[in-house]
Amino acid sequence: MNQSEIHPEFKVERYIQPTDYSAMLEKQLLIWERVKRTSDTSVIINTHKPTITLGRRTDPSHILLTKDELKKKGIDLVKVQRGGSVTYHGPGQLVIYIIAKVSRYGGTRKFVEKSIGLMQKIASNYSVDTVVNTEMPGLWTTDENPRKLGAIGFQIKGGVSLHGIALNIDNSLIPFQYIVPCGLTLPVTSLQIESPVNPSYEIVANWVYENFSSIFSH
Repeated sequence: MNQSEIHPEFKVERYIQPTDYSAMLEKQLLIWERVKRTSDTSVIINTHKPTITLGRRTDPSHILLTKDELKKKGIDLVKVQRGGSVTYHGPGQLVIYIIAKVSRYGGTRKFVEKSIGLMQKIASNYSVDTVVNTEMPGLWTTDENPRKLGAIGFQIKGGVSLHGIALNIDNSLIPFQYIVPCGLTLPVTSLQIESPVNPSYEIVANWVYENFSSIFSH
């Protein structure tokens, strides 16, 4: 089955090997130029080489190592125009970029809610219950000691979205110790830790690729 049969409403790309963050950002901007002139919705499913990104509201004190110290650990540092604060991306973390006219999905709020719902559906598919807390941005476990499972950070430019969502699958959590993730001091977790199924990034990425259209269309 080809992509047009799987995703009649979307242009979806999937990458299994870790991608360069800056290169994928450039790719998003090129897609944005096309989407703003059309009714396309484009989706990139990928995982990144180790990168710390600084959103528009990043407090510099939330980066706990210097740029040189991060470089020695093989981690890039990139400033971006998405919402939110500092976060980490690395191999094994599922990152989904959705480049779309948000008006097609009922406006910015409903578009963001739909994106969060996608993360929750993925987690639920692997027997992990999650909750969204407006006071603590992101996706969290539901127990009395919440742990952060996923992050969300969009930029809406000319009515078209850039950036997206990130869900920890089987990535190392150690690099989160080098920052204050999204300005919050609560612990970070992953599906590998929380799920009895012990999923891998590749398995989850393939599942999202095959099911994105049916999930995001409703």
